[in-house]
Amino acid sequence: MRVGIGWGAVVGLVVFVGCSKESPPGMEGMTDGGTESDTSGIMLTETSPPASDTEYATDANPESFTSGCSEVDVNIDQKTPTLMLLVDQSSSMTSDFQGVERWTAIYDTLMDPGTGVVQGLEDQIRFGLTLYSSENGFENGNECPMLTTVEPALNNYGPMDNVFSGADVIEDTPTGESLEATAIALAGLNVDGPKGIVLATDGEPDTCDEPDPQNGQDVAIAAGQTAWNMGVKTFVISVGDEVGADHLQQMANVGVGKAPDAASPAPYYQALNPQELVAAFEEIVGGFISCRFTIDGEVDLNKKCEGTVVLDGMVLECGTDWDVPQPTTLELMGEACEILKDGDPHAVDANWPCGVVTPVG
Repeated sequence: MRVGIGWGAVVGLVVFVGCSKESPPGMEGMTDGGTESDTSGIMLTETSPPASDTEYATDANPESFTSGCSEVDVNIDQKTPTLMLLVDQSSSMTSDFQGVERWTAIYDTLMDPGTGVVQGLEDQIRFGLTLYSSENGFENGNECPMLTTVEPALNNYGPMDNVFSGADVIEDTPTGESLEATAIALAGLNVDGPKGIVLATDGEPDTCDEPDPQNGQDVAIAAGQTAWNMGVKTFVISVGDEVGADHLQQMANVGVGKAPDAASPAPYYQALNPQELVAAFEEIVGGFISCRFTIDGEVDLNKKCEGTVVLDGMVLECGTDWDVPQPTTLELMGEACEILKDGDPHAVDANWPCGVVTPVG
């Protein structure tokens, strides 16, 4: 499966909620502990049996006074992720990569108009682009890091391609400073949904203080931790085999909130040819498609499992296949989430009984 083909079909998602709490006709004046006549002259008391399936309030259950429920449509919208592509612009990117320059391989993987990751998912992910490098670090007051950025947005292929296609390599690899600056900017972006950075680099990091030799591993790891603490995940891809496996592993770990030397390591990606580079980007970007939906209403979390969630006609199990972690958020989990990300069109529907959801607006 190639990311970018068939995505974007999760539309028209609706939660059907029965939530009406209007008084039954003729009972607008009834109060607890009293007896009144309705407009037709029929006397109703607290001990009267309910008419049809309408419940009347009692002292023991004053909240039970509701009319027969009418369905109220509450929309749910998939949370849109924001993903910054942070690309190493150092001079070593011109090295051979199985018959093509590394720089060209990254460009083609991301920006090819037919098969590239960005164009295929630009309506589902807010993509942004930052190219990073420097010229001799801070020496003689030089700018460091040198960042060329296209701010994240939906349908951003055109602006990103305009920048990337006209760019060329520069010199150094201040990965830590570039990652931290990118994370700070991304964390400050006022948008909903998860945020992440995909770092593609072909060499060990240096720093702005010391552009040579490449001793910037600790600075890069600290930047990954900073990003995580600000709510931004980091994924790292080595373009070639010149980045040490230990450093890649530590960067992958801190990028998802683990300790650098965590006993249960996070995956990192090392691409040794253009095909592996494509696969790495596709796995990371495809996995970043959100399985969370914003509900236009508030669910009573104590009663959330009274609802029914259906994916493509299949009833899902609460707590295993779906959850409501917050009153306005529906999340698909496990296999249901993986199905949602498989590139095919899908339909998600949900409903809760009366009193469980309060519509908004």
